[in-house]
Parts: sequence; C-alpha cells; structure tokens
Amino acid sequence: MSKDKSIKLNAKGKPCAEAGKKIDWREQPYNGRACGPIERVQLPLEMITVLYAIVLDFDPARFRQGTLPAGARKDPKIFYTKFIRKFLQRHPVFARAEVRASGQGIHALIHLVEPVEFATESDRQLWAAIVKVVQKLMPTDPDCPGITALTRPINSTNSKNGATVKQLYQGEPVPAEEVLELFEMARKSPFRTVARLVYGDERITPCPICRADGSRLDALDKVGKCYGGCGKVSLGQLYDVYLKPRPSQAKE
Repeated sequence: MSKDKSIKLNAKGKPCAEAGKKIDWREQPYNGRACGPIERVQLPLEMITVLYAIVLDFDPARFRQGTLPAGARKDPKIFYTKFIRKFLQRHPVFARAEVRASGQGIHALIHLVEPVEFATESDRQLWAAIVKVVQKLMPTDPDCPGITALTRPINSTNSKNGATVKQLYQGEPVPAEEVLELFEMARKSPFRTVARLVYGDERITPCPICRADGSRLDALDKVGKCYGGCGKVSLGQLYDVYLKPRPSQAKE
C-alpha cells in the first residue's frame, strides 16, 4: 500500500475518511478504494485487479434544452428526484445504486455484494466491456470512462462550483450475478432493453423521435419500428431525444 499521506483508504460501505472539505478529491471504486487527488488515485485499466462498484455519471449539461425539469441544471437534488430517479427505478440493479450529488451532476454507484477479482487479463477485459454496456443503458455522460471511472468522496468539495458532495440515496449492494444478467439482456436485445429503461415501455406513444399525431414506436430486439413518420429507428436515436450531440472533434 502507498505511504503517500494524501491518500486515505475508504472503509467498505462508509464515506471516505478525511474527505471533509478536501477539494477535488476522488475515490476509487476498485483496488484499495483509495481517496485522494486524482493524480494519486487514478489507475490505468491494466492495473485494476478488483472491482467494487460501477460508476454512472449523469451530467445535466449533456441534456438537450427542454428535457429537464425547472431547476435541475443548477440543483443536483432536483436533477435526481425529478428526473434521473425515474430511469434508475425501472430496473432492480439500478434502483439499488447509491446516489451522490457530485457537485452539479449525479453519480450513481452500483456497489457489488462481493467484489469481482480479476484472476486473468480476460477477466479484466470481460468486466471492462460489461461496465461500458451497463453505463450506456442510461442517458449518462457518453465520455465517462468505463471501469477506470472514479467518483467523488462524500463531503469533499467540487472546485468547479464550490459544492459539497452529498449522498442523496444510500442504496444497497447488488450481486454480481444480477449485473451479468442485465448485461446478457442488453447484449441480446439492446434496443428493447434501452427502450424499457429510458422510456418505461416497449410500445411508446407517441413515437419520441417524430412525435407525430397517432404515431407509435415499437421496440424490437435490435431496432425500433415507428408507425408514423420515422420507419426504422436506431438505438442512437433513443439517446438523441435526451442528450445533446457531442462537440465536433474536427481540428480547426
């Protein structure tokens, strides 16, 4: 274990020790669950050997104008209680996630009942893929790292707006087997799974894409079928209803 005094270890299931008023500290959901400055606790994929939790990052700045309730862009509690919670409650794995106000946005942490240990490189790569899929089942920040993602420890301070990180919902741990079942469901029926989680049903009226009078979107396993003005609907179009397009990566 590192002797660096800027790193504090997090007791299992409890807030990170010494996190109060620490500015821009991060907390590992893997390995030793260390807390400290990001340059001290961030690890590359190949160094991660144990996974304790999956981090979902919901950023209000990523959502299109008109999709959020009043006050949600400035108040993480409103963002969670009036908007994000409805998504999380649609599946028992997400419904049991711990929820933290990370400053302006929300971190939902799916804690595992027993940590997953990576005995081989293939184990690590498998869970890296599982984490990415689970994160993308919700309208999360598309740039959030996968298995290497960090959270902010409770009672630390976000320097971007001076907000204190607070726990909004304690949640409870989830068996790894349930996460694997969710992954398998998403692998076999990605469109149907996302439609259920994001829109609450396999038949959505009116179609959320075209919103034409009398339209309906039916979720099939891989694509959607709009009985209205869209025809075939892709998975990406489901997210585009809520999330802004990414900034152009083209060089000037």
